[in-house]
Amino acid sequence: MGWLMRFTVLFCLSITRMSALNLFPEKFEIGEKSTSVTLTCKTTKGSVTWKREDAHGIVVDIEESDWEKLSGRNLTVIDLQEDQIGNYTCWSDKGLEDYTYLLLDKSREATGFNINCTAETFSCTEHIKCTWTSDEFTAFRLRNIRDNGDWVSQSVKGFFFLPHSTNSYSEESERLLITGEAVSTCCYLKTDYSFYLRDIVKPADPDISICKVKNEGSDEQIIELQVMPPTSWPQPHSFFPLKHQVEYENRHNGKLETKEWEEGSKMKVKGHITKLRVRCRDMLLLSQWSEWTSWKNVANMVKRTRTKGKGKEKKWRKKQEIRNKKKNHKKTGMGEKKRRNF
Repeated sequence: MGWLMRFTVLFCLSITRMSALNLFPEKFEIGEKSTSVTLTCKTTKGSVTWKREDAHGIVVDIEESDWEKLSGRNLTVIDLQEDQIGNYTCWSDKGLEDYTYLLLDKSREATGFNINCTAETFSCTEHIKCTWTSDEFTAFRLRNIRDNGDWVSQSVKGFFFLPHSTNSYSEESERLLITGEAVSTCCYLKTDYSFYLRDIVKPADPDISICKVKNEGSDEQIIELQVMPPTSWPQPHSFFPLKHQVEYENRHNGKLETKEWEEGSKMKVKGHITKLRVRCRDMLLLSQWSEWTSWKNVANMVKRTRTKGKGKEKKWRKKQEIRNKKKNHKKTGMGEKKRRNF
C-alpha cells in the first residue's frame, strides 16, 4: 500500500510540472534579480540532492558552488539570474521527495498588464466579470482582497468571475481591491487593480419588443417600442432607473441615427426605418452603455402587418359577396312567385 501512495504522489507531481505553463504550480518561490532565495525540501530525510529543470526541459545536477549553497534539506540560490530559473526537485535514495518552482519576479518592471472588470449590476448576488491576458505569461488568477475572496482562475471562455459583498442600497465607501498573479515557465508578475463598483457597472443588454407599427402616409411610420430592463438589473426599477438609446437605419439612404430617452420603458420612433436596436445604462451614475441588442427588422414587421390587413379585407369582401348573393337570390325568387300567382 505504501508503494502505491508514493507512486500516486510522484505521478501528481510530474503532472503538475508538465502543466506549469497553463496552471499555477502548487509550490513556487519568487525572487528578484540579483537577490538570494532559499528553497527547502519537505521530507523526513536528513540528506538530499537537488536537480534543476529549465524551460526547455534540460535537467542539471546542483552542486556546491559560489552560486548554490547546500545545507541539509536547504538550497540557497545566490545572486539570482535568469539561467537559474526553473523547477527544482530534491531526491533521496528512495527517489523524488519534493519540488519547487523558482521564478523571477518581474512585478516592478512589467507594464501594460491591465486588468479590465465590469459588473452587470450593483447587487452582491452578481459577480464581477474580469479579463486579463498577456503574450508573456500563460497562467493567471485573481482575488478580491477587500472581501477576503479566494483565488479565482479563468473560465473556459477566458473570463474571471469574482464574488463581492457590495450593498446595492447603501453608499459605497470602500474601494474594491483586485490582486492578480501571472506566471510562465520563467517569470512571475503581481499587480493590483482598485475601483468602486459603481465605476465599472455595465448593464446586460435589455429586452426589446416592437409593440405596434403605424403607417403615416405612403412611407412614414410611427414605431412603438417597449424596452424592459435586463433580468439581472436590481429592483425596484424606479429606484434604479435606466437611460435608453435606440439606433435605427434610414430606409432611403442607409444612414444610422440615434435617439435617447429617460422616462418610462416605452417610446415612439418616427421615420422611414428598416431596422433598429437598443442599449441602456444607469441614468443616475452614468454607467457604461450595455451592449446593443440584436437588430429588429422593421420592414418584415410592416410586411406582416400589411399582409394581415389584406387577409382581413379579403375575408370581409367574401362575406359581403355571399350576403349580396343571398339577397339577390331572395329577390329573384319573390319575383317568380308573383308572376306565377298572376
